[in-house]
Amino acid sequence: MTSDSDVKIHSGDENRKEMGKINKEEDELSFEYVVIPPDGGYGWIITGASLLVLLISDGILFSFGLILSELKNVLDEPAAKVAWIFSIQNGTSLISGMATFSNHFFGFRAVVIIGSLMGFVGLFTSSFVLSVYSLFFTFGIFFGIADGLVYTPAVVGVGFYFEKRRALATGIVLCGSGAGAFVFAPLIYWLIETYAIRGTFLILSGIYLNCTVFGSLLIPVKPVRRKRMDEVDLKLLDGTAGILTIENPPTPNEVKENVKHEREQSNMGISTTEIQPIINRCPPSIKKCFFSVLKLFKFSLFRSPTFVVVCVSSFFQSIGWFVPSMYITAHAVNIGIPKEKASFLLSILGICIMIGRILIGWISDHPKVSVLVLNNVGLTVAGLLIFLCPLILVSYELLVLFSVILGLAASCTTATRSILLGKLLGLENVNNSYSFMLVFHGTATIIGIPLAGLLFDIFGDYQITFYFAGSSILLSAFICYPLGRINRWEKLHNLKN
Repeated sequence: MTSDSDVKIHSGDENRKEMGKINKEEDELSFEYVVIPPDGGYGWIITGASLLVLLISDGILFSFGLILSELKNVLDEPAAKVAWIFSIQNGTSLISGMATFSNHFFGFRAVVIIGSLMGFVGLFTSSFVLSVYSLFFTFGIFFGIADGLVYTPAVVGVGFYFEKRRALATGIVLCGSGAGAFVFAPLIYWLIETYAIRGTFLILSGIYLNCTVFGSLLIPVKPVRRKRMDEVDLKLLDGTAGILTIENPPTPNEVKENVKHEREQSNMGISTTEIQPIINRCPPSIKKCFFSVLKLFKFSLFRSPTFVVVCVSSFFQSIGWFVPSMYITAHAVNIGIPKEKASFLLSILGICIMIGRILIGWISDHPKVSVLVLNNVGLTVAGLLIFLCPLILVSYELLVLFSVILGLAASCTTATRSILLGKLLGLENVNNSYSFMLVFHGTATIIGIPLAGLLFDIFGDYQITFYFAGSSILLSAFICYPLGRINRWEKLHNLKN
């Protein structure tokens, strides 16, 4: 038989073990796991691998104007209808950046490898189906999702390896897009001339499969455990002094549950008082699902005026952003320039984007340089150039000059956007904010490219198309002009509250 004293001893041991577990969990709340960038080392391997991923994926994307022109002739379809292929692909690519929230669970490496395999399948199947509606699915949707999965991890992931040289490393990675346009524009032109459109898709699928090799090199930085910097000791004093008091101490199980919720909420950056009424009404399974969704998506970013302004600006920017790379070759052919020389304009644009992104990335690392100013200048110059394109570009020499300046101006915004988000919203919000921003980019692209093609079908030339694109990008620049003041006001308001 068990005596009363044995029961008490057993009960005391259980209580001590339970309280020991609770104390351990409470101690864990005093610590946080942070990523400390090594600022070099293996980070340069990550930079090189990410550059090559973008070289392949964006190289095919930016050279699609050549494929579009060939599809228009082969399929004998209107320009607006064929443009929907690129529009769906690019829009789906940008919107699928939302899927890269899975980086938190699977890591950048796994997401890039999955996207690379999907891209191979999308391009491979496109070589067997040559109708507009079939290409909407194989190239537009399937390849678009794949492209989105590989792009965001390549751009955002490198930032976790650098602190002082983050802008330079990001600029080097982003120059892969320009290098891709430089390499793939003549390559795709030669493939189409040699192997026709079917053979071109087939060969491109094999090239795209190499992204799995480069993606496998994206090994994440291991987080380091350290004591929280903002830790506050709560003392149980008299309530009249304005300090927290507890009349009825919670049971061990209640303390354990509260610790669990506090940990989940601290990871999401949300306030207990904001969601407690919802939590109290929900069963445990719903609570768990609710916390998981909030932790994954961080919808609280849309309460930031700074982030909302960035998203609206991104929307209008993307409406006209891809018009030059899509239609500059066709515009050159329309004014009497041979097709081979016209296609080389994309290579010039690509190499200038590559040089510009490295240069802007290097400049952005200087403490006295404002990435917001670089972003605004780039948008303004690019918008003016595109708007004035039909009026001043009447010769091949002027089109070359246009491609050079546009490539450098475009680099100012593309090379600084992720850096800008980090400075305005914090590094911990870059992945989520960048992914949300891609949704606005993608939605605008789905609208903008077919609308530009429709304007060509209506008016018979590309003048109105360039006016439309340039005006939209200029509007995007104007929206960004007060962004610095908005961000300062927001930070001051948050400090007061």
